[in-house]
Amino acid sequence: MKDKVKKISKTYKMRQHFSWSGMRRSLQTTHVRQGASRSGVTVLVLAIVVVVNLIVGQLPQTINTIDLSEEQVTEISQTSKNLLNDLEDPITLKVLADQTTTDTAIQSFLGKYAATSNKVSIEWIDPVLHPSVLTDYNAEENSVIVENETTGSFEVISFSSIISTGYDSSYNTVTTFDGDGQLTSAINRLTNQNEHTIYLSAGHGEETLVSSITTLFDKANYSTAELNTVTTAEMPEDMDLLLIYGPTTDFTEDEITNLEMYIADGGKVMVVLSAEDADTPNLAAFMKAYGLVETSGYIADAERAYQGQSYYLIPAITGTGVYLDNLSSQTVLLINTKGFTQVDPTIEDATVTTLLQTSENGYNVTENEQTQGTYTLGAVVTQTTTDADEETTSDDETTSSDTDDAVADTETENQEGKLTILSSTNLVAEDVTSAFATLENNTVFMNMVTANFDDIENISIEAKTLSSNMNTVTNPGGYSVLFILIIPLAILVAGFVIWFRRRRA
Repeated sequence: MKDKVKKISKTYKMRQHFSWSGMRRSLQTTHVRQGASRSGVTVLVLAIVVVVNLIVGQLPQTINTIDLSEEQVTEISQTSKNLLNDLEDPITLKVLADQTTTDTAIQSFLGKYAATSNKVSIEWIDPVLHPSVLTDYNAEENSVIVENETTGSFEVISFSSIISTGYDSSYNTVTTFDGDGQLTSAINRLTNQNEHTIYLSAGHGEETLVSSITTLFDKANYSTAELNTVTTAEMPEDMDLLLIYGPTTDFTEDEITNLEMYIADGGKVMVVLSAEDADTPNLAAFMKAYGLVETSGYIADAERAYQGQSYYLIPAITGTGVYLDNLSSQTVLLINTKGFTQVDPTIEDATVTTLLQTSENGYNVTENEQTQGTYTLGAVVTQTTTDADEETTSDDETTSSDTDDAVADTETENQEGKLTILSSTNLVAEDVTSAFATLENNTVFMNMVTANFDDIENISIEAKTLSSNMNTVTNPGGYSVLFILIIPLAILVAGFVIWFRRRRA
């Protein structure tokens, strides 16, 4: 009992000693001041983060969102930016979908796309709340209406065209995002009245043009038709380019003569040789007349080859101007192809410009020999001719045979014909282009086509893959031993040594 009384008395005395001045002194200690300072800094940082987040949220999506994916899926290409910056007509993107349930990649991309130009606006319309909009545009839910407000014309792009799933040449499932290509192509068609017709030659066992290129033709607003040069002597008036794609049988001498006359009159011809070893002596003589002699063997390159495989060529791109449009890595893979050596053209006023070539360590490989040199894999031959039209007028009052009073008016006009030659259809083979995401084979091919038209640029944009890209290492050799055995073993040994030393310390 006495102990309890003493304890209560002690507590009472301690309470008597409490004072506000003592509390102030305790709050002025170093530890308390440091703790208060840290707390203040924390609150200040949190406030700054909140304010910055609010400010960033008000910025355009082109600034406040960054696409860190390998393919830069939702980023706008430079090709699209150039087109949008040059727009004169206002364009409206009417999205017929519920915004709250739309794929985030599509939402992000459409927002960035509309923010790229002040001529482009975006409007979300829920078709459940406004069902009549589907009838007005003859469209389905989950679609984007691209409308030219000046002309009233429009195109419908479904979400399934933007994000689609298919199979590559190895039957692996591949998901692609094509928002950039679909929207830019639609806007180009709605605002650009320039259309071009490409005729595909027939009658010589030509290969079928791969679907990836036909898709890019559609995006570029190129229409295609077939021309049998065996049965047709006259060239169609609406033909802007004759594409001879992978012929396996030869042309007749009459056909070759027609081709030469067509080019001399300013026509455009593009020859893509077959990946097969076709026997076409007349076609070979035609190309030789323009300065390109086909090699007898296949081309290997000891310097510019993929993973040391000499016949898997990575040619140097030597073209300029339009031939370099939309190229970033300038990486092209061309497998199992013949090549060309250049000679003086026998066609008058013909000039050869190399577009693709090997290194100086290229080889023309036949069964009997290997000839070293630099070989051409793609080229364009330009033929410039001059037409002179003379008109003679005489004085009506002069009846004598004196011709000194006659006035001759001469008008000259230069015509530029082109012959573009590519060594193999393997450049756009889908089993090659789909296997490596970084290749720009299709872009190089489209640039070669577009260079034949003076009034347009290549605006066809390939779809971007959403699938994971794997890097296939062919014939790894010592690399497999290094990464599978040596490096893991070295890490294990180093870890054991560190552990042992710490244990003994």
